Amino acid sequence: MLTNAPQTANSSVHDLILGAGLAGIGYAHFTTHPHLILEKQDFVGGVASSRTTDGYTFDCTGHWLHLQHAEIKDWVERLFPEGLFEVNRRAEIHLCDQRTPYPFQANTYGLPPHIVSDCVLGYFRAREMQAAGQFSEPSSFEDFIRQRMGDGIAKHFMIPYNTKMWTIPPSEMSYEWCGRFVPLPTPEEVIQGALIPSGAGRSMGYNSTFFYPKSGGIGELAKRLSEGLGPNLKCGDAAQQIDWKNKVVRTKSGEEYSYQRLISTMPLPQLITALSDAPEAIKRAANQLRSTSVTYWNIGFKGAADEGAAHWIYFPEKHIPFYRVGSPSAAVPNTAPAGCRSYYVETSHPTGTPCPSETEAILEGLRAVGLAKADDEPALIQQFTIPCAYVIMDEAYGPNRTAIMEWLNQQDIWSVGRYGSWTYDSMEGALVQGKDLAEKLNQS
Repeated sequence: MLTNAPQTANSSVHDLILGAGLAGIGYAHFTTHPHLILEKQDFVGGVASSRTTDGYTFDCTGHWLHLQHAEIKDWVERLFPEGLFEVNRRAEIHLCDQRTPYPFQANTYGLPPHIVSDCVLGYFRAREMQAAGQFSEPSSFEDFIRQRMGDGIAKHFMIPYNTKMWTIPPSEMSYEWCGRFVPLPTPEEVIQGALIPSGAGRSMGYNSTFFYPKSGGIGELAKRLSEGLGPNLKCGDAAQQIDWKNKVVRTKSGEEYSYQRLISTMPLPQLITALSDAPEAIKRAANQLRSTSVTYWNIGFKGAADEGAAHWIYFPEKHIPFYRVGSPSAAVPNTAPAGCRSYYVETSHPTGTPCPSETEAILEGLRAVGLAKADDEPALIQQFTIPCAYVIMDEAYGPNRTAIMEWLNQQDIWSVGRYGSWTYDSMEGALVQGKDLAEKLNQS
């Protein structure tokens, strides 16, 4: 689909794309206009990238591919003629020193009786209140949880876990984003999940199965998706200043590019910061957009994981320093050396604040929850931070985001992708966002 002439430094291009993450690559693939992607890193993929050290392959935390969009699925499958691994999810909740299957709301068997009782009775009490018309439209994510799942599920898992991950309580968050990301159980699933170890016997949620490259980690996906870009991709140079009035982007290396249309996948607040002389109202709106950072540890241990080990585990309790631990090697064994196992361990903190946890506390936490023995020492340990990891959808989120997007579009600037559109989305969702925007703008 790429028929465009190469772009050179200090040149003019119809569509200038900032960022070679999945949304930027998706846009480039589906646009019919001449275009150039500027990527600040020397690799493509953004956070959908991988690194291999001493035989361990880690992504930037868990990146599992869900192919539900026919056109995206066809594109990906053509690029992987050797096929992809298809994995059936094994996810768990760790609570009260017990492990139950994910999602919690349909799997309370084995927890202390008072918790099971709270969750089941609370669920049916909420249904009775809903049927009686006692609920108004939810005003927050917490309202949504209590109305759809009940006070027990809210108390024992949904509120503590989400507070830990998002860094603010669900009472301060909107609920419109939930959609497919928060599975809602049926009455049968709640009952069966309380009485039977295997719960309702079916996988809930959009991520019950996922795909993964047979080598190279998830970063191999972005590499193959970008193979056709050729001279339309320039890595290792970042947009530093955007003169939106004259439609010129200046980069760190001193290059200048004029454009007719700017497609940005930068985090939305960073885009506004990069604009020279943006209106004060737009800067104020951007300053009210909040996000969390995720500091994570890639850890390799000698000794294989138990057969059937979880692919990832959620930890809602405050005394455990991390909110989630994933095991790449449990899902895809060749991501660790033979006879070894690997974990990525995630902690969350407001963007712009330091991580509250030290490495030793993380290791002690792994030992406390049974993922490492008392005498286990890492064969590999690395620490990284994703500065903007999760967008916080609070009360100010909707109006400020809308105001910014409307103003940007008026300037022929289109902000797209998980961080560009300032939303919560999956890898496939980012590709779809790029595709949909390209097809919309192909008409102009």
